[in-house]
Amino acid sequence: MSDQKYKIPVCAGVVTYNPDISMLSGNIAALRTQVDEIFIFDNGSKNAQDLEQLKNKYTLEIKYCDANLGISRALNELCETAEQKGYGWIVTMDQDSICDSNMVYYLLKYSDNEKYGIIAPRVEFRSDRELILSTKNTEKETVSINACITSGSLTNLKAWKQIGGFDEWMFIDHVDNEFCTNLRVHGYEIIRVNSAVMYQRAGEMHYLDLPFGKKLLLPYYSPFRNYYICRNTVFYLRKYKNHINFRHELLTFIYAQTVKILFELKRISSIKSTYRGVIDGFKKNIE
Repeated sequence: MSDQKYKIPVCAGVVTYNPDISMLSGNIAALRTQVDEIFIFDNGSKNAQDLEQLKNKYTLEIKYCDANLGISRALNELCETAEQKGYGWIVTMDQDSICDSNMVYYLLKYSDNEKYGIIAPRVEFRSDRELILSTKNTEKETVSINACITSGSLTNLKAWKQIGGFDEWMFIDHVDNEFCTNLRVHGYEIIRVNSAVMYQRAGEMHYLDLPFGKKLLLPYYSPFRNYYICRNTVFYLRKYKNHINFRHELLTFIYAQTVKILFELKRISSIKSTYRGVIDGFKKNIE
């Protein structure tokens, strides 16, 4: 534990799926001194046995699954474990995220306000080579935001339970946006603490060279991943059309898919996954 004084006990939950053990070890090492306990939910990793070396090194509690149940199911399992152990807040982390040395401390400074559903850090997205994107740093210590990624988020377990947790149908992609919007619909607030910093490894990226020395950054997604992006985006837009900037969200989705189809090397499989995802997104009933 860090020698900094906490207002409340706090735990962390990490979702793993075929993790880079070296990178995950760095993640846990940075996190271990800031929280009371760390729980891991492994989503059917092929190298799950390698997690045992980390379990013994860092005194972790690990739950193993035989198959990939999805990020939303994993997050619900972690939150349920934390709640059963008496925690009121949990820091949820990805396997490829590393928190700054005082991240949790700065987040916890605002945990006495039960209106906050999530207290999030400032995030720097990095590739193996460079900084890709960073959430905007402002002169204000805290900023009210509409949504954040789940990694690094200090989540209010009372709020998590009240809204029914993470939507397990979504499986992967847009899970964080749906959860954040659902929190706000139920009257909770989400804030970002600018003094709290987390470093997030960006997904696989490549650059397209444009005229005049310009470059277009293109994220690479497999057809499997693209299917869920499209399916869940359509579902999310339909479900929360009266609670979000619908036009902006729709145009962003259309732009991203258009760029992908135009410049993706495997266009046919990309188009097929987009089509199937959009159709299935419309088929899902809105409760």
